[in-house]
Amino acid sequence: MIPLSALAATLLSAFLHAGWNLFLKGSAGDRMVDLALLGLGGSLFGGVLIALFGAPVPGAWPFILASSAIHLVYWTALTRGYAAGDMSHVYTIARGIAPALVTAGAVLAAAEVPAPAPLLGVAAISAGVLLVGVNRTAPLPATLWALLTGCAIAGYSLVDALGVRVNGDVFSYKGWGAVFTFLPISLFVIAGRGPQGFAAAARGRWGRGMAAGVISSAGFMLVLWAQMRAPIGPITALRETSVIFGAGLAAILLKEQVTARRWAGAAVVCAGAMLIGFGG
Repeated sequence: MIPLSALAATLLSAFLHAGWNLFLKGSAGDRMVDLALLGLGGSLFGGVLIALFGAPVPGAWPFILASSAIHLVYWTALTRGYAAGDMSHVYTIARGIAPALVTAGAVLAAAEVPAPAPLLGVAAISAGVLLVGVNRTAPLPATLWALLTGCAIAGYSLVDALGVRVNGDVFSYKGWGAVFTFLPISLFVIAGRGPQGFAAAARGRWGRGMAAGVISSAGFMLVLWAQMRAPIGPITALRETSVIFGAGLAAILLKEQVTARRWAGAAVVCAGAMLIGFGG
């Protein structure tokens, strides 16, 4: 059974993840500018951790650099997906394919084979997420970007889970990881817009955007902390309960339509989460 502390940390991370995705999708301005602001907030969070906890062990650096490269793919695909389709479609497909990929990767890379109940929970969450998110009328580009986003999620989830275990400390790993993950995309956007153009586009949005970045980094740090204490695959799958929060928030705040089929998928996700958390 997953420790209660790891279970609670992962569910809190799921809620925080849905929240900052809501900010990015709900943006009325330039999403790339909002992404850069989010990156600055995440980098600031990382800088604070670096000041407090120092550098990771040398063996953790290849994981940090690999995760940073994968995150560039992730950010690009995510913003393109949100520009092409509904959050409830893009977000849920992206999250739905990741757990199975990460679980398979954990078997190969860390020899972690989940027990039957958690393994069934992983499958239920993946199926439920796809039931929530698949929309046959959605634009094809939105679906393709969502699939690429999901592959990137699986990649950095596995890399970071292994890296933080090598490091033995989540805080120094996440500090440097946040800077290397967020700062390049922020600098890229600022360079493309020009400092003055970026400042003009970001006017009135700094606080909310940087707060979303802090929330994003803190939420992922919670998952890494949980993955040091519990199997990688089930924790990754459990985080995908964020689709329940995401679908609800998108319906309430963005006025997106959430059908009965999507709510049925959310119920399957909940059942999967129960199997992971309490199935032994």
